[in-house]
Amino acid sequence: MASLAVDLGGTKILFQLLLEQDEIVAELELASEQFDSFYDALAIFFEHEKVQGLEVDSACIAVAGPVSNTQAQVTNLPWQIETKVLLEQFPIAKVHLCNDFEAVGYGVETLAETDVLTLQQGSSDLPLQVRAVIGAGTGLGQAILAQTPSGWQVMPTEGGHVDFAPANARQALLLERLTERFGHVSYERLLSGAGLVIIYEFLRGYLQKDETPELRQAMIDGDAAAAISQYANQYQDELAVEAMQLFFEIYGAQVGNLALSCLPYGGVYIAGGIGAKNLDWFQNSEFLAAFNRKGKMASLMSRFPVHVIKHPQVGLQGAQFLAKQFLV
Repeated sequence: MASLAVDLGGTKILFQLLLEQDEIVAELELASEQFDSFYDALAIFFEHEKVQGLEVDSACIAVAGPVSNTQAQVTNLPWQIETKVLLEQFPIAKVHLCNDFEAVGYGVETLAETDVLTLQQGSSDLPLQVRAVIGAGTGLGQAILAQTPSGWQVMPTEGGHVDFAPANARQALLLERLTERFGHVSYERLLSGAGLVIIYEFLRGYLQKDETPELRQAMIDGDAAAAISQYANQYQDELAVEAMQLFFEIYGAQVGNLALSCLPYGGVYIAGGIGAKNLDWFQNSEFLAAFNRKGKMASLMSRFPVHVIKHPQVGLQGAQFLAKQFLV
């Protein structure tokens, strides 16, 4: 029996094929931007020398975007996926489409204690009942987990697209500038790779600071968000540090908003590539202060455990869990 898990994001696609006893047959990572459609990328995977000729009994494809029954739309790519096409064009018997943060939610149960960084212990004497997952990367994913007699049930959301709410005068000016530029300003507009670049550009004007020429060139030559992070972490570049500080301040506020919306006594789990690559910023920024800064609810916020997921493939592990559920 072969199960296929796919974690499909706006930046990269992860594939993992397992046989019985969880034997990994093949793993592959592809850059999303190199393909015109997901079907083209999946065809490359099936050309893998260890995959050719194999029949997949069950596949779970975790998509960074809204999923409706047998269709999915990738939010940050012009890709639509249909189970009918997958079943017709590929040697797959069963296909399950899910939101990528639904997969992250199921992946939480597969994590070891060493796979997380705990920022806040919370209160251990409270019933678990609810967990929440959130993560900034190419976009901002969110999901809620409810404890049931048969295990955790994950409910995906598109909560990353709620309206950005400024917490101080500087953030209010940021919102004003972005409203003029984009119209609607969501938290995802800021809490993503592209969002970090937007914050950097805003601060360059707001603070009237000259930027480092080498950083500007690195932003032009490659991944602009990665360059900002690198120059903040390795070179303590003043403008890059300011951008990272503001990013994590806004991040903490939105994670707190999610917590207030579902009361996750079972813990808030922060996933996503930006977090895993910048663990120090969760501890050495305003992130946790912004999370807890909820006025009359501040004492309640301190009761929620807050964890950062360090495992880079938690979504893939969750998709694999779901793929195996559909083998039955």
